[in-house]
Amino acid sequence: MAISIARDLDLLEKSITALKLDYERFFSGDAKVPPLPARKSVEQVLRRVGNEPVEKVAERFRLQALQSRFTALSDLWEKRLVAREEGRGPVRLAPRVRLAEPAARPSVGDASSPGSVKGQGKGDLRSLFDRYCAARAAAGEDASRLRFDRFEELVKKQAAEIRKATGATRLAFDVQTRDGKVRLVGRSLAAPTKGTA
Repeated sequence: MAISIARDLDLLEKSITALKLDYERFFSGDAKVPPLPARKSVEQVLRRVGNEPVEKVAERFRLQALQSRFTALSDLWEKRLVAREEGRGPVRLAPRVRLAEPAARPSVGDASSPGSVKGQGKGDLRSLFDRYCAARAAAGEDASRLRFDRFEELVKKQAAEIRKATGATRLAFDVQTRDGKVRLVGRSLAAPTKGTA
């Protein structure tokens, strides 16, 4: 039974990778139709393996990682298909998250410390982190080892660099995928002018 699960997981991993390549060929114009039969086959294997009892923790973790990767890729493919049908360009993976300079009043966490990053709250940063993980998984990377605290430090570091370079008090961060590489991109926002509605 364990050998069968391990073999199924190997097959599943290879099938997802092949399917990802098939979709890339389709979106680049090399293939005329999306690889729907191959996708349906992967979905069937995922359902079958997901319904079997998996005793080993490592195999269960691997199965969950493969399920997450396939879900993230499927979401991306659907968005790209819709964008293609509507005649729009490449789809953005995530909306922007606006982060502001720490407020003068103290708030929860370390918002009053220098170089801290605060959005509408921790939820904004957590949401950005979730989208970053999903984009990394969709790009075929292992996102299971990414940690929120390290991501938060990365955002703080980038925010400090942008503020130092631009003097901006308001920032926006975005998750972008370009040439198969996932990046966290920060930029300054223009401060709202007084007297405008």
